[in-house]
Amino acid sequence: MATARLDRRGLYRKGAQSLKPMKVLVLSRSYPNSVTELLGLWAEQLVRDSTRFCEPKVVSPVPYCPPLPGPLRAYTRFRRIESRCRHNGIEVFHPRFLAGPGYSLYNFEAALYAAGIRKCVADLRRNFDFDLIHAHFTYPDGVVAIELGRLYNVPVIVTEHIPWDVWAAKYPKVRERAAQAALRCAYHVSVSESVRRTVEESTGQKDNFVVVPNGVDGSLFTAGENGQKRSRNQILFAGAVRPIKGVDVLLRAVRLLVNQGVDANLLVVGEAYYGSYRKEETRLRQLALELDLETKVRFAGKKSPADLAADMRESAVLVLPSRAESFGMVLVEALASGTPVVATRCGGPEDIVNDQVGVLVPKEDPEALAKGIRHVLEHTEEYPPAKLRAHALEKFGLEPVGNRMARLYEQSVENFQSSGAAISRAQGGSLAN
Repeated sequence: MATARLDRRGLYRKGAQSLKPMKVLVLSRSYPNSVTELLGLWAEQLVRDSTRFCEPKVVSPVPYCPPLPGPLRAYTRFRRIESRCRHNGIEVFHPRFLAGPGYSLYNFEAALYAAGIRKCVADLRRNFDFDLIHAHFTYPDGVVAIELGRLYNVPVIVTEHIPWDVWAAKYPKVRERAAQAALRCAYHVSVSESVRRTVEESTGQKDNFVVVPNGVDGSLFTAGENGQKRSRNQILFAGAVRPIKGVDVLLRAVRLLVNQGVDANLLVVGEAYYGSYRKEETRLRQLALELDLETKVRFAGKKSPADLAADMRESAVLVLPSRAESFGMVLVEALASGTPVVATRCGGPEDIVNDQVGVLVPKEDPEALAKGIRHVLEHTEEYPPAKLRAHALEKFGLEPVGNRMARLYEQSVENFQSSGAAISRAQGGSLAN
């Protein structure tokens, strides 16, 4: 059986056919759209970079929502999302699927997702004969991708972005389906060692489990020009404003720093785009008042990646005080900007932060967090921007991360064909139901 191979330009040879780009179907519910512009930026960035070695198209389903009255009208914003668009040069499809509020239909989400995208993928397949499917998140995206792989006779790669221990015990049926998908895909990619460990707790150790981190765009997150001034006292938090991020712990740490005579100001950058997040932001604003920090803390809301990059270049330190973190993309972005970091030992940050680029502290510990921040503020000479940037780009730059993913794409197709796993399309499976 003929095998597939990528050449040095990222072109794909299939049998005796001429060189052509490998075609990849990307499934990712978390992907930027006209309503939630910052959703899944890490996935979009990887897809955009993958155009160096393949031709991707993205199917990113969004919730179906009829016109709703009263307090439920907030959900109708999803009706504004285009069914098809081009985003940064990538063709993206947004079919609708039925989704309940929160996790109310979580056990059935794979079946609903599959039903929602079935026609879109079939129509796309007529003119886009994809060679591989890459799904972001094991459930529901990866579960559906496995069924699509059987149906269209192509290999599947799944990238997992969240630890399983935060949801697996609550949803045993989902855990079972996710575990099956992880075992059946060509490669199951975790974004950090901590994420892989949580997957292995449900599946056992498998040869197809690998770790490939998210990649940082070093052309956007830069260290700035020589002589660009940084604020000596600006502490930056960047991320979704929700309880798991531990901003309340950071506020208490700032209070301790101020009590110690440290001239520290906190800039909180992040969008509270869900109802529960908005409640958390309200709670945090009230906590800042109770801690008498109204002149020391500024909630800046949503910012574009370019504006966030500017904030990183101007800040003395970026702090990620999370209770749990699968990776910690903002840490890598800050380091690429030449800014040292302080983070909690909560999963992903352990893959990123060492003593040369910042400080790791226990989670849920304002005193330890304040001590780590103060160390960085008082020892800036230990963290030269060029060294921080080199660390970020060497391990997490788009090129090295993309090259690793390109090899997985190539190996997936080669192994799929040479092992005889490819079967007649007429014998392909059906979508999840």
